[in-house]
Amino acid sequence: MKIKTSLSILILILTSCNLNNSTIQNDNYDKILDKKERLQLHKKYENIGTLISTIEFGIKATGEDIKDFEDGVIPWISIENPESEIDRLIGSDEIVVPFSEIILNIDYPLNNPASFVLKSSTNGFTKRELILEISKLYYEIYNVEENTSNIKTIPIEQRKGVINRNQTDGKYGIWGHDIGDLDLSSIEVYKTENGKIHIILIVES
Repeated sequence: MKIKTSLSILILILTSCNLNNSTIQNDNYDKILDKKERLQLHKKYENIGTLISTIEFGIKATGEDIKDFEDGVIPWISIENPESEIDRLIGSDEIVVPFSEIILNIDYPLNNPASFVLKSSTNGFTKRELILEISKLYYEIYNVEENTSNIKTIPIEQRKGVINRNQTDGKYGIWGHDIGDLDLSSIEVYKTENGKIHIILIVES
């Protein structure tokens, strides 16, 4: 089963969990990742602002998946390849974030969080627009990480023991997961005191 984790990482982990290519070979790597995931799961966002809405991203189950999801809904959509599932995204074309400018926060699985300003020409964002933009930005983050890291990602076929992605030391400090591991299950919309809209991603991994 996937573990529900909100997209953020605590800075304190950096001092206690300095992962590199040798760590991926270490028997303790799975314990380190478990600690990171648990801290991620319990991350709070009160400092961002007031939570004003939560939007779920579910797709209609088909084929064998119907047996596993009795209500007929898979409660997430692929971040790596949303195009393959977007026709089954429930409520894909309804505006769910009715603001012309938002700040999209991506911080999982990143040691160094990233924020992006998105602007809408139609006074709001649909689920379809959001997942496609989120996917594009994740690809950008992973590409920048690979190009700026001295530690390169170990190919899956060369990983020993734990098959999770090793931590790299590029601009974002990605740890634990390849982009193919990530699915978006929901987003949380926060409003700051000065009226800015922040989007936090809830990711299954």
